[in-house]
Amino acid sequence: MTHPALKTPTPTDPQQVWQIIDLLEELHGVIGTENSLLAGGLPASLARTVARKTQLAGELDAWLEVMRSGEFGQGGEPEEIAQLVSRLQSLRVLMGENTLAIKRSMEATRRRIDGIMRALRDEPKQAGIYGGKPPGGAAPGRFA
Repeated sequence: MTHPALKTPTPTDPQQVWQIIDLLEELHGVIGTENSLLAGGLPASLARTVARKTQLAGELDAWLEVMRSGEFGQGGEPEEIAQLVSRLQSLRVLMGENTLAIKRSMEATRRRIDGIMRALRDEPKQAGIYGGKPPGGAAPGRFA
């Protein structure tokens, strides 16, 4: 879903609440997808979600500035405002879960890297690798 480029948000636009709700819905979907990818516990390429999430977050920042203007929501229906608040709260919870999932993924990646580095450090101790001498014999490719 693409938003009408969310031109320059204005506090008096009668469609503003729905534009923000649409934006929040898409951001919710992108973060939900990212959380699903991270839930697998395996390293996941998040490039497709991170780029879109960053773009949507920038758009949301512009809208938050408008919302802080004090004129936001004037003339809006109370049900629309309630739905907007609900979506913002839902997004906040999902973003908290996203932060935890990213932290867990980074820790898992760190453990994998540590395991690889440990294996690489131990590797020269193994016989015949990278010019090392096998036990009780000459180095590979050499005559005793």
